[in-house]
Amino acid sequence: LANWPMVSQKKEYGGLGVPDLQQLNMCLLASWISRYHLNKESLWRKIVDFKYKTCEPNIFCCPELEASPFWKGVLWACKAAKMGYSWKIGDGRTVRFWEDQWFGNSSLAIQFWPLYSIVNEKGTTVVEAWDGTNLKFTFRRTVSSHDMSLWYEICNIAISFSNEQDEIIWSLNSSGVYFVQSLYAVINFNGIKPVHSPAVWGLKIPPRVQVFLWLLSNNKLLTRDNLSKRKNIADKTCLFCGENETIHHLFFDCCVAVETWNSCADILNIQGAHSFEAVARWWISNKKHTVLNMCTSMFFIVFGN
Repeated sequence: LANWPMVSQKKEYGGLGVPDLQQLNMCLLASWISRYHLNKESLWRKIVDFKYKTCEPNIFCCPELEASPFWKGVLWACKAAKMGYSWKIGDGRTVRFWEDQWFGNSSLAIQFWPLYSIVNEKGTTVVEAWDGTNLKFTFRRTVSSHDMSLWYEICNIAISFSNEQDEIIWSLNSSGVYFVQSLYAVINFNGIKPVHSPAVWGLKIPPRVQVFLWLLSNNKLLTRDNLSKRKNIADKTCLFCGENETIHHLFFDCCVAVETWNSCADILNIQGAHSFEAVARWWISNKKHTVLNMCTSMFFIVFGN
């Protein structure tokens, strides 16, 4: 019942932590971007520059036409890695004014989309766009008052050149150097981080029990209501009480479960173990409830089997 995207997510994001080889391969291919910029005088880079025109103006706008399968893979990874790279302006010859990230947390094309959508000079480098006094852009139609205010904001951006080359910086970690795992963590994250399931891996219990609790927290145990999603189940009732068998019923609402929790409450001097959320809140503060979490985990695994 647990699908591959859920299984392949990192444990801290609520997954099982099994590496996704496709995503990992993308991150490994993206490391060639860092190698490309670190080996400026190497022979292989000069060959790549000559064959694929990666200096016109930079590697992120390199065409895929007539590229080798390996280089197409690198360019495929570039599309994902681009969000983590920012530029430090030097001579301004390799940084695109609109499309590359060199000011703020995103490119100017994203920050000032209404202007970018009507500008004629797309793909212009910073040195071509700025003559030291004015920005040299034209637009395909007249701009509104709102667009004019955006234009004034762009004109207030301070641009200064130096004799050094533009420098590329990896912005997804504090060192500024590309690491495979830093990109993999971003690609692997689906935007929603659950509260309880990541806490399972910090409990001092056997790995087998941790996996069982992970399935429990994601409603993926093979109870009869979940089995009925795959095939026709004639009898969906609980073996103990005759009610429909669900995870919540089996572990909390069933008469046997209620009596078991009441006994645990008397022995461990606890209250409120009437739902999954009530028990899982102890997982989050595991240092304070280590013994309690071990006992309740054993109850789940014994009762579930």
